[in-house]
Amino acid sequence: MLNLIGSVVSFLGLVTFIFVIRFMKQEGKDERGDKILGRAGMVGFVSFLLGYNIIFLVNALNALNGIQYTFALTCLLALVLISYSGTIFFLRKKY
Repeated sequence: MLNLIGSVVSFLGLVTFIFVIRFMKQEGKDERGDKILGRAGMVGFVSFLLGYNIIFLVNALNALNGIQYTFALTCLLALVLISYSGTIFFLRKKY
């Protein structure tokens, strides 16, 4: 079950990564694009810190095995990519 969920989350992360690369190539070269990428980077960084702390606390309270820890890190990476690209998508419409 974790493999299926991990595969879906990884696929979503890959799709959002492609969106981010496309945005950087098309619109990331001007001041507006730099502003959007900077704010999205802040949101991605905060989501990484929050997610990593949650994983750390869960691991401290209930020891995760290797598969569960790998799954948690996969979800963390996908969360960061999804929050980064979601912020880009939202700010692109706003500005």
